[in-house]
Amino acid sequence: MNYILYDPEDIENFYPFTLTRPLCEMRVFGGTIKEHWENYLGCSVSILTRDYLINLYPSNWKENGNILINSKYLPTEDGSNDDLFQSFDNKVTLQVVQDHFSKHVFPKKDIKSLFSFQSNLDIISQFQTYNFSTKSNIDCSKNPLLDDKDGPIVIEDNVTIMPGVTIKGPVHICSGSTIKMGAKIYGPTVIGPHCKIGGEVSNCIFLGFSNKAHDGFLGHSIIGEWCNIGAGTSNSNLKNDYGNVKMWNYLSKKFKDSGQQFLGLFMGDHTKCAINISFNTGTTIGVNCNIFGVGFPRNFIPSFSWGGSQGLKQYDFNKAMIVAERVMSRRDCQLTQDYVSMLKFIHDM
Repeated sequence: MNYILYDPEDIENFYPFTLTRPLCEMRVFGGTIKEHWENYLGCSVSILTRDYLINLYPSNWKENGNILINSKYLPTEDGSNDDLFQSFDNKVTLQVVQDHFSKHVFPKKDIKSLFSFQSNLDIISQFQTYNFSTKSNIDCSKNPLLDDKDGPIVIEDNVTIMPGVTIKGPVHICSGSTIKMGAKIYGPTVIGPHCKIGGEVSNCIFLGFSNKAHDGFLGHSIIGEWCNIGAGTSNSNLKNDYGNVKMWNYLSKKFKDSGQQFLGLFMGDHTKCAINISFNTGTTIGVNCNIFGVGFPRNFIPSFSWGGSQGLKQYDFNKAMIVAERVMSRRDCQLTQDYVSMLKFIHDM
């Protein structure tokens, strides 16, 4: 069989992160959604996504034996995944399949959903209980700074843990990342590949290639790729009245009640912020923004914005690409023309 993970109809509910990637490339404990399915199925899977992303994430479409899976779900261990599998054969074209998605509601009976509220906040709330049958791959019993009583501490190869780091599981640190001296990390937290993390981090996901290398608090937040958080920057994850947090919803184009008491910062790919920035509870920042200045920035900042609480202007696209190329080259990654075209599409949106 040929398995393909497809983006759901409500993909806007997962912006700003799915502006630059398919939903299945979002990271949860134990790997991306795509990696979880590949481990479960024992084979590689491809992706069916939006037109402006297909050059970066092509589909492996065959004439027969194509099985499509909704990316909003993770595989289960009790064999109840069958309702997610939809077969498309006999020269079905991609356009026909895409038309089908807009008309067909896939059954959800007895399926472990990753997104019950269907927005980014459930990436935080739902992954707390998923796949924690995994045991720590390091011995925490003799180190008073490592606590895996409430969940495993998984540290992949080529990770640097500097002296004085305190970790309370469940925490997953991916290959190539560095945890700076004296950092305090509370689970559930996932730190993607090639990140630099310092200060205090609690209930967060770093998708990868991003830096929070200095002191400051980050809680109940998701940070995209190629982001940099300046020294002393912190976010609030609890309102003063202890009420539910409202977050910007790209689909409805307004703030909506998240139903969550704790919720922090969503930061899209390639966004940077200066030193000592204070982010309000429930702040959403789009792709490729540069945030600086005194005072609290607004709670929603569109993609390609330049400025802060004093005001915003549009970030010049060519200058943004110069910065992106510099940042990516530091990790030996190339800024390809397909990637630039993808970012230009987002800029023009």
